[in-house]
Amino acid sequence: MARPTYHAPARKPVEHHISPVTFTLLTSAPAVLAIVALRPR
Repeated sequence: MARPTYHAPARKPVEHHISPVTFTLLTSAPAVLAIVALRPR
């Protein structure tokens, strides 16, 4: 009895999704740092 040839499962292309929390932190962090750096002392 011949064995069926092995086929590796087709891999889906990896989709890079960024979570809303990470996106918010990455966009607001530079603004917060600029405000802290530029505030009058």
